[in-house]
Amino acid sequence: MAILATRSNWLTIEAIALIVLGAAAIIFPYFTGLAFGVFLGWVLFIVGLLGIASAIQGRAHAHLGWSVASAVVAMVAGLLLVFHPLVASVAITLIVAAYLLIDGVALVALGLDQKKRGVTRWYYVLGAGVVDILLGVVLLVLTGAGSAGLVGFIIGVDLIIAGVGLLAAHRSAIVTPAA
Repeated sequence: MAILATRSNWLTIEAIALIVLGAAAIIFPYFTGLAFGVFLGWVLFIVGLLGIASAIQGRAHAHLGWSVASAVVAMVAGLLLVFHPLVASVAITLIVAAYLLIDGVALVALGLDQKKRGVTRWYYVLGAGVVDILLGVVLLVLTGAGSAGLVGFIIGVDLIIAGVGLLAAHRSAIVTPAA
């Protein structure tokens, strides 16, 4: 028998913020050097803060460890970009690729956890993780040719897909009780 999981408003806020911040990253793709590094750093840091709040408020929706891991990765990557803008202007592609790869693994694990919990649209979160991993690999392959505009666009796509996946999974929130 399926039961309705407790829904947290923080999950909806996080999902909408991911979509809005992703759109902002796509609208401003050509920030270069320091300005882009700082902008992207704050985007990732805010996403991480919202992820921590969501993990704490919605513990029943998913595995707390994977949710916190994803949020902490975003916050650490964001702080690196904010507080080391000169390094960020040189290494932004590698930092973002590392974020995407690690976050992708966390989202894949979170999606599989959602499947185990019986969430009907778990594959959205899993798909967002796979897209993260693919985008991270693309950035690693294009490191020499990668530009701030390309990184901004890829992060924007990543955030929008993650937001849509989280919103879809949260809205379905039908789980079956553990046997």
